[in-house]
Amino acid sequence: MRRALWLPVVALLAAWALPGLAAAQLPPVPGPRALTITRGSGAERVVHLSFDAGADTGYAALILDTLAAEGIPASFGLTGRWAEANPELTRRIVAEGHELINHTWDHRSFTGRSDRQGGQTSAQIQEQLRRTEAVLVELTGQSPQPYFRPPYGDYDDRVLEAAYAAGYQFNVLWTIDSGGWRRIPAAQIVARCVQQVEPGAIIIMHVGAQSQDGPALPALIAALRERGYGFVGLTALLGG
Repeated sequence: MRRALWLPVVALLAAWALPGLAAAQLPPVPGPRALTITRGSGAERVVHLSFDAGADTGYAALILDTLAAEGIPASFGLTGRWAEANPELTRRIVAEGHELINHTWDHRSFTGRSDRQGGQTSAQIQEQLRRTEAVLVELTGQSPQPYFRPPYGDYDDRVLEAAYAAGYQFNVLWTIDSGGWRRIPAAQIVARCVQQVEPGAIIIMHVGAQSQDGPALPALIAALRERGYGFVGLTALLGG
């Protein structure tokens, strides 16, 4: 069963908040499953940019250059294989203040829905997450917990339970898919995201050369700012 959280995230999390909790912190999810996130509360006119990396380096450096120049914090869903193959870029992501999301070791679907390779057991799911986390911590000193993103967005209750048992409290999905992975041109990526944008949106993009998300990013940032949107990090989006 695939469930997305359409209720305002902050309103839900507020019920668990402790007195004096800092705005950039998140209260723990009581389990037994990870909580699925598709957007922030919408209380402010802000969005969050999130980039997945699992294939080639593509436009990763260009994306980081753009984010640095614009002063925008983002999140990166990294597979363990990508991080291991690109240690300097992985370190740079963290050094420049971006948050990590565990995107599994090899991007194989947890349920088998999208890649038709057969679903994975709970033990295999946990090993995918733990192996990736070990590489990220070794390279950067930073754990991706409490965030994970299932390959292709494929998940069910069993996946959420296995991830929670491995220390992951939030299944981070998205509000808007840029569509760049479909090889659409940069102008179409910008138009698509601007058309669908709403306060609290999480916009998912990719760093790989197959996608024009990197080249589209400067124009997308400018277009969103023209419409009065600001940009925040993932934890700030959910906990602010």
